[in-house]
Amino acid sequence: MNFRNILLNVLFVTAAGIILAACADTDAQYEMAKVNDPVMVASNPKDSTVLETGEQTFTITYDKNIFFSSAKYNQIQFTGGDVLSAVVYGASPTLTVTVNVKDNETPSTFTIPEGLVTGPNGSVAKAVTINFNGLAIPELAQEPVVATSAKAKALYNYLKANYKSKIISGMMANVAWNNEESEKVYGYTGKYPAINGYDYGHLQASWAGANWINYADITPVKQWSDNGGIVQVGWHWNVPTKEVTSGNGDDGYAVTTLWEGTQDMPSDWSGNIQLTDNNTKAVMAKAYVGAVLTVSITNVAAGAQGSIKNSSWTGFVDEEANNWEYFDISGESYSMTLDQTTLDDMRANGFIISGHDYTVTKITVETNGAIANVLDPVNDFSYKPGLLFDIKNAVTEGTWEYQFVQDDLKKVATYLKLLKDADIPVLWRPLHEASGGWFWWGTDAEAFKTLWIMMFDYFKAEGLDNLIWVWTCNGDDFEWYPGDEYVDIVGRDLYGNDAASCADEYNKLYTHYGKIIALSECGFSEYTNSFVAAIDQQWNAGAKWAWFMPWYTTENHAPQEWWGEFMNSDLVITRDEVSF
Repeated sequence: MNFRNILLNVLFVTAAGIILAACADTDAQYEMAKVNDPVMVASNPKDSTVLETGEQTFTITYDKNIFFSSAKYNQIQFTGGDVLSAVVYGASPTLTVTVNVKDNETPSTFTIPEGLVTGPNGSVAKAVTINFNGLAIPELAQEPVVATSAKAKALYNYLKANYKSKIISGMMANVAWNNEESEKVYGYTGKYPAINGYDYGHLQASWAGANWINYADITPVKQWSDNGGIVQVGWHWNVPTKEVTSGNGDDGYAVTTLWEGTQDMPSDWSGNIQLTDNNTKAVMAKAYVGAVLTVSITNVAAGAQGSIKNSSWTGFVDEEANNWEYFDISGESYSMTLDQTTLDDMRANGFIISGHDYTVTKITVETNGAIANVLDPVNDFSYKPGLLFDIKNAVTEGTWEYQFVQDDLKKVATYLKLLKDADIPVLWRPLHEASGGWFWWGTDAEAFKTLWIMMFDYFKAEGLDNLIWVWTCNGDDFEWYPGDEYVDIVGRDLYGNDAASCADEYNKLYTHYGKIIALSECGFSEYTNSFVAAIDQQWNAGAKWAWFMPWYTTENHAPQEWWGEFMNSDLVITRDEVSF
C-alpha cells in the first residue's frame, strides 16, 4: 500500500469518527424532555359559588399553556344548564367556556373530563370538577299580606301554584275601563288572555259624573270576572296642578243639609218629609256612590221604625237586596250608604222619609266638596312631576296636598268596595315605576314609601280584604321598596328588551325579593325601535314571570305577529284555563 492510500484511509477513519461523535452529540442534546401534566390553578367562578342564571362565562386556568379542540366543547359536562362553547385563545393557559345557566337553585357541577385538555409534548390534564352551591330562595309567603277574602286567598294560591311552571297571559285595557283590547287578542289567537288590566286614571272625571267614564259601573269588570278572568287594577294618580281648598267636611267632602227642623213621626205613620223638589235633586246630583245619607232623630220610642221611600211611596230596595220600607231604629240617627241604583233614583226623583214613634231633626248627605267643584277634572290634573303638587307635603298632615290625598283615597276605596261587594279579588297595582321619576310620586323614595304604607293602612281600615298588592320596581331601586309586610308581588315593566335582558331582570328581582315576580307591563320601545321579546323566548332564556301584561294598544305594543302561536302552548294560561 503506498503512502497516498495510507493517508486517505487515515483521513477517512478520522472523519467518520468525527461524524459519529457529532451525531451522538446531537441526539443527546435534542432528546424530548418529559413535561408534567397541566394542573388547574384557578377557576372563575370558584368552587361553592352561587351562579346567576342566563349566559355566563367560566374561565379555567392551568399552570402552563394548554391545547383544546373547540369542536369538543359538548363533551364538557354542566348539570346546571347547557355548555355553549369552549376555546383557548392563542398561546394561553386559560380555557374559556360559555354556558347558559338554567337552574341556579339546585347545586350543580361543572366537569372537564380527563384528556380533553392537553399540554406540551402530549401531556394530559386530569379531570376537573367544580361544584356550585344552590341559591337559597326564601319560601313564598303562605298567605297574602292583608287579603283575607276567600276569593283573594284562592287567587294568591293559584298564582303560587303555577309560578315558575306556567305563565298567565294578560292585556291592558284601553282608556282603562273596558275589555276591548282583550277582545282583539281573542281575534288574533282564538284565546282570551287570563288577566284584564283596568286603571282608575280618570278618577276625577268619573267622580264628577263624566258621561264617558264611570268607575261606579262595574259591568265590564264583573263580566270579565264572571267569565273566569282575573282582574288587575292600577291607578295613574292624577293630582291638581293648582292649589285647592277642600270641602266643609272633616275629610274634604261637603256634608250638605237637605232638611232641618222638627217633624214628628206619630205611631200611625202619618208623618213624613217629602224631599222630591228640584233643590233636593240638585244636591243629590253632587252625591256619589258610597256617600252616606243621614237622618238625625230624637224622642225615639221603643219599637220605633224608620222608612226611606222613593217618590212612588215604595221603600227603596238596594243592590244588596235590602228593603228600606221599614226597619228598626234607635240612638241619635239612622243612615243609608248610597249605591248606584238608589242614587240614580234619588237624583231623578228625590225621596221620602217616614216611619213611626220618633222625631226627625235633620237630614244630610255627603257630597263632593270644593275640590271637585273648582277644578276641571281633565285639564287641571296631571300625574307628571315638577308641578305644584309635592309628595312630601302629600304625606304631611295639615297641608292641602295631604287633604287631597285623603279625599282621593276615599274615592278609590269607594270604587274598590264595589268590586269587594261583588266578590271580585283584585291584583291591586298602584304607584308604579316610582323610581323612574316620571310620576309625581317618584321624586322622593322615603316619601313614596310613606305614601304607599298610608294607602295600605287606609284601605285595610276600610275593610278592603280583596286586594293583592303589586309593587312595580324600575330596576335597581331597592331603596324604594315599601317592605315585605306591604307587598305580595313584585312587578317589572319592560319595553323593547330582548330575551336575555328580560331573563337578567327577572333573575335579579327573583333572587333579591323572594316574592312572586310578574312582567307587569311590556311592549314596544321607541328608543330601541323594537318590541319586547316574545314570551316563549323570554321563558326559554330563564324569565319565569308569573304573568305578562302588554300595554295598550295591541297595535302599538302587541300586534298579532307578536302573539304568534304561544297562546296555544301548554306553557301559557288563558282565560278559559283559569281555575281558582
